[in-house]
Amino acid sequence: MSERDAKAAEAALQFFGQTLDWLEGHHSQWAEVTTHDLDADERVNAIWKLSGESLAHARAYVGMLQGGYTAQTWPTMRAIHEANRLLGAVVDPEEERIARRWLADQEVKQSEARAAEEREAQRIAEQMKEAGLDPPAVDVAGLSRTIYSGMSNAAHHRRSVVDESVDAEARTMTYGTDPDPARRLEFAIFAGAMIHEVLLKVGDALCALWGRPGFFVDHLQPMLRRFEEMVEALEIIETAKRFGV
Repeated sequence: MSERDAKAAEAALQFFGQTLDWLEGHHSQWAEVTTHDLDADERVNAIWKLSGESLAHARAYVGMLQGGYTAQTWPTMRAIHEANRLLGAVVDPEEERIARRWLADQEVKQSEARAAEEREAQRIAEQMKEAGLDPPAVDVAGLSRTIYSGMSNAAHHRRSVVDESVDAEARTMTYGTDPDPARRLEFAIFAGAMIHEVLLKVGDALCALWGRPGFFVDHLQPMLRRFEEMVEALEIIETAKRFGV
């Protein structure tokens, strides 16, 4: 890995941390200015708490990457993905059951959260068709299952994932900071997709908390543009292509 790539990875992780700073600022401020009872069994609390859960895991994730950890971040990535699926379901006003069960401290399976995500995608597609627009040809449920499956393999300590930390020729195993700079770069690049998902999901939750469309127009939309501009400026996509990530 060249010095240029190393600097790009460092700058990217720093920007991802700043993105979380921005989200956390709006998230914490809402709790400070509202007089709402945060212990009440109401949807708004599920939205605020699950969006905070996503941010907390994302903060730990970026911190681990900045510390040079790679394969050890997989379980945290899965935790972020799971929190975001639940968050999407409780934000959706059409999904009453999942919000109600979560507030009652009952289990909500990831398969249920993914099904809710698919139903929302189908509703949006129908609305686009009614408006004369072509909806994107994306299998939301299939994509989510594929991503979750890969993360679950890591969380369940499958051999293929554990072997990522093993250098059979050198007869060593990585216990902490990954000594391979190229692998550290690969994981830093992939973090862009994870933090972008957090920005989208938590950003949507903040829109629900602060009020639509005002928060989206004044805050989230400009931040999404900035995120995309920074990804381009840091050449994350080009670096990913060169490394086959």
